[in-house]
This record gives sequence, structure tokens and C-alpha cells, in this order.
Amino acid sequence: MASRRVIFCAALGLSLGSAGAARADIPQTVDGAGIKVGQRSTLHPGFALIFGADSNVFWTNPADRGGVRPAAYTMPTAWIGVGNRKVRDEVLQSPAETSNRKVDYNLRVAAGYRAYLARDEIIRKQSRFNFTLDGHFIFAPGRRFSVAFDESFARLAEPRNYAAGPEFNHNRLDHRGALTFTLRPGGGNLSLSLGYLSELLYYEAPDIFNADRVVNGVATEVKWRFRPKSAIVARYDFRYTYYFCCTEIGTGRNEDSLAHRVLAGYRGSVSRRLILEALFGYGQADYLYDTQTPANFKGFIGTTTVSYYPTLRTNIFARFERSYNDSLFGNYFTDVGGRLGGAHTFPWRMFAALQMAVIGRRYEGLPVPGEDIDTVDGYENVYGDFAGSVARKDTVFALEARLEQPLGKLWVVALRYDLSVVNSKFRVNFTNGIEDYAGFVKHVVMAIGAVRF
Repeated sequence: MASRRVIFCAALGLSLGSAGAARADIPQTVDGAGIKVGQRSTLHPGFALIFGADSNVFWTNPADRGGVRPAAYTMPTAWIGVGNRKVRDEVLQSPAETSNRKVDYNLRVAAGYRAYLARDEIIRKQSRFNFTLDGHFIFAPGRRFSVAFDESFARLAEPRNYAAGPEFNHNRLDHRGALTFTLRPGGGNLSLSLGYLSELLYYEAPDIFNADRVVNGVATEVKWRFRPKSAIVARYDFRYTYYFCCTEIGTGRNEDSLAHRVLAGYRGSVSRRLILEALFGYGQADYLYDTQTPANFKGFIGTTTVSYYPTLRTNIFARFERSYNDSLFGNYFTDVGGRLGGAHTFPWRMFAALQMAVIGRRYEGLPVPGEDIDTVDGYENVYGDFAGSVARKDTVFALEARLEQPLGKLWVVALRYDLSVVNSKFRVNFTNGIEDYAGFVKHVVMAIGAVRF
């Protein structure tokens, strides 16, 4: 009975996430001037020692068994990057104009070991190794026919819950890749692209077998550049999500799905200092083996992002979106909300960044007690808008603040603060009498000393 609860709680915690990012990250500092490699490439190695304090190691609610557990930690990290183009928002900044370049690329590897400094042995044994690799390549950039390859691979670890013990951690492998072919007929203002999408999520703990999944899909985009920095864009992507586990009832199984997204709109410069992306469309996801109503997603999706550059050292952005994603807890969740932030570099080279997000999140297609999962007695404060269905509503808030000051050419000192809040009245009641509350508050403060090039 206890092991089944662990499985269900793993899906609950992982589906929450933060409003800022899909995956945990390895803290790094802004690159320095770098080391020239060849005619166009620059090498950026770095090493940092981080001391931090985490107010809620296990992402728990005060009412949960075990309560909220704070701890200090240290995290030595190292990274190395090389490339001839920068990456921004996971996109390689490769100009669309034709040139004699054969390859535009950026490759980065980072690793870190988080070691908790606590009297509690269970917390200390949550210390784990993390690794990330991000690669972006465009072959024959700007030519009539070009090929792009993007890969993000990570081995990440996060504590699960106090009762699970240190041997059951959220150690996981996370792969996301794309191979894209682009054709630019005529003068190059029109571009047509077609790509293959691949994702893999795999948990090392044997009891989280219901969360392992693979995604295969295609993505296509038509872009007409009617001005040098402005374009009309239409794109479509399809994803088939397949879960390795569970065809029988009572296992808390996740449903395979076929997901479609169609978006169209404008992307480019409105003025010299203002950039706008506005894409709107329709999404549909069919969950193949779920008999609930409504088990599927159908509806409007879209995103609008405005970026303003008042000076060369300052960037301010605002984003609003409605989106949906496959969920490890239930079928899918929809997000409606916005992000606001900015960054500035002072004349004395100090870098400051602040961003926040407020998102309303709703989960649909939760496992039905006694049908999809046999270790759950029921849910509390559930919004049931349709007969035979259950849903869950959360408000997610995230805040991230960064401050970095270079000392000479190589050294950097930095402070970082992350806040994650899930405001939720949702509670899971298990058949063994345990109650699991969804809401939590988590503060993380880090002091970073680094040497980087």
C-alpha cells in the first residue's frame, strides 16, 4: 500500500513544476569575454561554488506528514560552452541572411553536485549529481536548403518526499530533440520547414514506472519575411505521447495521447526598440483510453510576447499565454497567465535580472478512485464541472531574482533568489489514511562565487 502512495505522490509533485521552467537547472553565471577558437568560435569555461538555503526541501505542505523541512546546501558546478552564435530562449541566434558560413552552432555542458548540509540523515542522503547538455546546430545557415539539429539532454535529481526516504529520489533522464529541414525558395523571404520531434522521460526509481514516457512528433512552419526583421508565421505540430506502463486498472496509469497545435501570427520588430510575437490558434489532444468526460482537450491557445529595449543594456519583457500540456497527474493541464521581467547591465558591469510569473493552472482527467487507481479513497475540494469528471485548480506564482558582479576579467560573485508558490486547496485522501496536500511555498537563496572566461 505504501509503495502505491509513493507512485501517486511522485506524479502529483512532478506535474506541478514551477511557473518559470520545465526542468530543474544547474546555476551558472553570465559568460565572460571567452577564449577565441578558430576564426569565429568562442570557448566559455567556468567553475562555481554555491552555498544555498532551501526553505522546503521536499516541496511539501505544512499539513503533510513530515511537515516542511528546511536545509542548507553546497553545490560545486562546472560548465563549458563553445559556439559562434549565442542562444536565447533555447533558440540559436542565427541570422537568416545568406553568407559564406557553413555551420552556426552552440554547444554547452554543465554538471553539479548538490550536497545538503543538515543534521537529519534522510535529508543529507538526498545529495545528488546533476548533468545537462544543450546543443544547437544549423548547417548551411541562410542558404536555400539548411538543416538544424537541437538537442537537450539532462540527468536531474530532486528529493521526492520525506516519507519516501533517500533511496527513492526523483532521479530522471530527460531528452528533448528536433531535426529540422528548411527550404527557402526564391529570394529567401519565404521559408518552409519540416521537422521531427523526439522526447524521452525516464525515472531511475523503479516504483515511478507509471511516469516513463516517450514522445514522437512532427512540426512544420511557414514563414514569410515581408521586412528584414518582420515575418508572418504559421506553424503546426503533432505529438504522440506513449507511456511505457500500465494497461490494467488500479495502477494510476497515464493515458497515451495524440496532441495537435496550430498557431499563426506575427513575429518581428515593431520599431527599433520594440519586438513583438503574437501567435494564436487552436489545440486538440485526444487521450486514447480514457472513458471520462471530458477526457480530451479542445480549445483556443495562444501567446503574446512584447520585448522592449530602452537602451543597449536594458531589456524589459511581458508575456501572456494560454497553453496546454500533457500531465503526469491526470490527462493534461491548461495554463492561463503571464510573465513579466527585465534585465539590466550597469556601467560598472553589474548584471541584474528580475522576472515573475502568475499562472492559473487547471488539471483535467484525474485518476478515478477505484477505477484508475485503487490506493486513493477520494479527493477534497475538487471542482467537478461535468458528470463523471474531476478537475483541479491551482494558482502558481514564481519569482526569480539575480545579481552578478564581475571582479576583474575572471571572477564573479552573485546572489540568486527563487520563490515557488502553489496556492491550492486540493487534497488527496489515500485508503491507508494518509492525506496529501497540494499547495506549498518554497524559498531558495544562493550565494555564488565563480571563475569564468
